[in-house]
Order: sequence, then C-alpha cells, then structure tokens
Amino acid sequence: MLRNASLLGLASLLLVAGCAAETDETSAEGSEEAITSASQDKVLDVPFYFSVPKSAITTPLNRSAYPYPTVWNPSTEVEEAGLRVIAVNQNGTSVANRRAARIDMAKKLGKAGVLQDGDITLSLRPNLAGTMPYPHIQMGVTHASLVYTQNGEAFNIDSPLDSDHVGQFSAPFFVGGPASNGVNEPGVDAIQIIRPRNMTDARRAQLRTWVGALKAGINRINGQRAQVKFQKDYMAPRFAATGMTPKQTVTKLGQIILEQDKTTKLPMYCSEFAWHMNALSACSAEEIENAGPEGADCVDPVFDPMPLVTTEEGQIGLAEGPLSNVLVAPAADRAKLIGQIFAPGDPGALSSGHRAVAEQVAPLMNGLSQFYMGKASGAPADLLAAGGAQLNAGVGNVGNYSPTAFIANATLPAGVRQLDYVATVVFVDGAADYAKAQRLAQNPVP
Repeated sequence: MLRNASLLGLASLLLVAGCAAETDETSAEGSEEAITSASQDKVLDVPFYFSVPKSAITTPLNRSAYPYPTVWNPSTEVEEAGLRVIAVNQNGTSVANRRAARIDMAKKLGKAGVLQDGDITLSLRPNLAGTMPYPHIQMGVTHASLVYTQNGEAFNIDSPLDSDHVGQFSAPFFVGGPASNGVNEPGVDAIQIIRPRNMTDARRAQLRTWVGALKAGINRINGQRAQVKFQKDYMAPRFAATGMTPKQTVTKLGQIILEQDKTTKLPMYCSEFAWHMNALSACSAEEIENAGPEGADCVDPVFDPMPLVTTEEGQIGLAEGPLSNVLVAPAADRAKLIGQIFAPGDPGALSSGHRAVAEQVAPLMNGLSQFYMGKASGAPADLLAAGGAQLNAGVGNVGNYSPTAFIANATLPAGVRQLDYVATVVFVDGAADYAKAQRLAQNPVP
C-alpha cells in the first residue's frame, strides 16, 4: 500500500496538528468569522466528516436548566450525521464581548451539568472544511482542554499550562486578541464537549483535588522546575518517548503535582495532559505517593492509547472518525463521501505550516482512502488486516491519544464506546443568528 517512509509521513499528517499551542500557528489557523450558516434551517454548514452519527447522541441534557437554544444541526451531506448545537449569543465580535459570552457559557453550562469535571472540550474549526484531507481526517479539531468545576462553574486547564490557555474559556486562545507574545489569536467559536464514561462522582471530586494541587504548585512545578511544559512532538507520547508504561507516566505526573518528584521532566501536548489527568482522577494522593516502580494500580485511563486504524470489532483508530459518519449513510453514497474526505480543496484557511505539511503528505492519502473504502464496502477484517498493519507500522505500532481520538471514540455504538459526545457549543455574533437558533430549537433534538 505505502512504503515505510511514506507511512511515517502519513503518521505526521495525522498527529502533528494535534494541539493548537503556539500563537504563531493558531493565529494563522483561520479566521472564525462567519462560521454560521446562511441557510434558515441550520446554525452551521458542517460537513459529515466534522460530525457524529445521530445514533451516537444519547447523553441527556437538562435543557430547562440553561437559557441557550439547543438545535439538531444535520450535516450538509448525511442526514443521519450532524451536531447537537447549543447556540450562545456573543453580541458582536469584540474581545470583551467574546470573553463575557464564554465566561457566561461556562458558568451556566457548568451549573446545568452540561460541562462536568473530567469532560474534554475540543476546539472545532468549521472553516477547515473543504481544505485538504488532513484536517478532514482530524474532524476539524485542533486542541483539547480539560474541564473542572469550582462552585458549580466550569473552567478549563490545558497544556500549555499558561495564561494564554487556562481560565474560564476566557484566555486569548478562546476569545482572540493578543497573546502573551503579542501575536493575535483568532479565538475559538465552536467547542465539542466529550464526556468519559468512567467518571464517577468520586473521581470528579478527586480530579478537582488534583487540579487544585497543580494550580497551587504551578509556579514551582512549571516556573522554577519546568517539569510539565508543552511538548510539540505529537509522534512521541511520553510513555513511548521515555520507555515507560502509561501507568507509570500517569503515576509520575501525580508525583510531580504532589511535589514528591522535583526533578523529572514530563512535557505533554494538550490531549496527552487531559488524558493523564483523567486517568489520575481514579487515584488518591496516598496511592500515588506509595506507588511502586511499576506505577499505581489505581490508574484508570478512559481509553488505551489508540492505533492509527484497526480491524478489531467494536474499536476505532485515530484516523477513522469520519468513517463512522460514512457508515450511517446509504451504501450507494459511501464511495462519493469518502472521495470528499480525501479530495484536495482550498487550503487558504490553513496556516502556512499546516498547509506545507498537508501538501507534502497529500500523495500518501491513497493508502488510508483504500482502507476506508474497504471498511465501507464491508470487506472482511482479514482482507483489511495487512493494509491496517502497514498503516500502523508508520507510527511504530505505538498508540496515541490525539485530540481526535476523543471524538472518534465517541462515534462508536453505545455498547462499546468509552466516551460520549455531549454537545457542540457555537458562539454566534448577533441577534439574527440567535433568533434563528431559538426557532430551530423548537424542532426535535436528539
């Protein structure tokens, strides 16, 4: 299917943009202006490959507990795929208005239980639709944040653990405007809410304790000792880069937070940090302090690091999220839809760096496209196994937890998935779009 060198390029394609962490990247990711639809029947013009199957939307919402309209927003191509949109009016595009709207959202959706401790929010860039295969396979996602609550209100804590990202969805990364280095961020106008199924009330309480300890010691942990800084190499999850197991790296993060370990460097990208903190939430401080060299037995990840693709029943690979939406379309439409995922479009919305990578690896998409075609046509697993093994060899058969992994897993059937899609919060600029959302909210919503 592909030579080994090409496979490494494909792996870079799928993982290199896993987090939007640097302002020189995010400032050029694409303006979030006018993400709303001109259609009177939709809030967003969202393609199927940025959506989830309608059948996967099973998490109940207490819609009477928050003031915002909730809308079923079907994708533009597949009727049975789309997004459950919660529309928030930001009353304009100024940084002040955008910040106020995001803080208000975090307060109200936290109080309503729509945002809960341990939830993962993913920054969705609808304007990346129709660009190039690489952001399509990423499902339009560029960054992962971890949610925690205080007094019922929701907050986010992300890697990088800095003032450009951490807050009440109110930092420059989310609201736009100048970052700490003076570069203007475009902001984020749509966020996906994903909920781990293994979070209990006890784990949510322990997560709040771990976040509190990290915030209390952050100036020493990351200021003086630089132990949990941001890392850019999404091809090197910590357990693979250090020769440790995931259980050991989660334990080590806990020991760093407790300041039991004051020397180990454990840099992490955004989704890696979120994944580790959720796994750590099953542990008490005492269990981490007393852990042996193999790591604490209490560590409980929401999912194991995922392969690029898989032929295992009830599982999904990092690169297979859009395929879930193809499979809910009529069989006669699937080949055309797969063609849309892998079709080159207008790369103008991509940053210069992302565009260069996408253009470099564009010829390598054929192998993944063939894998999609095989699965969509119902090819037996044994016929797909060789191609899947070759694709996974491109990342050295090392699993990962990129931002897309969270939403890809949430597209699986209820009986096998480990995360649930909750909703997509969309910030609209003014009264007309908000009134449209209020009208559409009268229609049935899954």
